[in-house]
Amino acid sequence: MQPLHSTASFSFASDNYSGVHPEMLAAINAANGGHEPAYGYDVYTARLGEMIKEHFGAAASVYPVFNGTGANITGLTATLPRFGSIVCAKTAHIN
Repeated sequence: MQPLHSTASFSFASDNYSGVHPEMLAAINAANGGHEPAYGYDVYTARLGEMIKEHFGAAASVYPVFNGTGANITGLTATLPRFGSIVCAKTAHIN
């Protein structure tokens, strides 16, 4: 299959302008075989939790989210009181 876009141009406007790195695509392909429970009960999420504890200590935990916007909202709300707010540019992906 031929790409419909130019593969000669580059843009740093956003991380989702580029394709998936070949090593990441290979890891996704390797994890794609067989069946695993969903919603955090799989071996990959368990291994991620182990790696986070190895790097940041036994009290660390991880909560994977689907995308960058979800990560931004989760991270920011974790730092604020319930009545808190964030002031940001319109382009900040958190409005």
